[in-house]
Amino acid sequence: MAMNPNELFYAGDNPSPWYNGHNDYWVMRALNAEKQAEKKKQEDAKKGMIELSMPLCCEGCIMKVHKKLKPMDGVASVECDQSKQKVILKGDANPEAVVKKARKINRRADFWKEKK
Repeated sequence: MAMNPNELFYAGDNPSPWYNGHNDYWVMRALNAEKQAEKKKQEDAKKGMIELSMPLCCEGCIMKVHKKLKPMDGVASVECDQSKQKVILKGDANPEAVVKKARKINRRADFWKEKK
């Protein structure tokens, strides 16, 4: 009857760890890598997108925003959400120049801040 080396040296199939949590470092490292990958994916999705907070009370305001911001260099599209008072610009425009132009339309325009 041949004996498995693990059975001989460790009295069982699997060796017991030297301390509890001997493998936690690797588990945490894998979780951090997953979080970093998810964060990078979100940043890539937002790349080329500028979100502004801007009062939009009527269709006239929305038309004015489209008329003034769409012709700017680097702006591919303009989306307005009247219920959230939010304007989303897609493209590779300069964010500071976009906000400056938006403040000429409405002085309360600013970058969108997520509410937590």
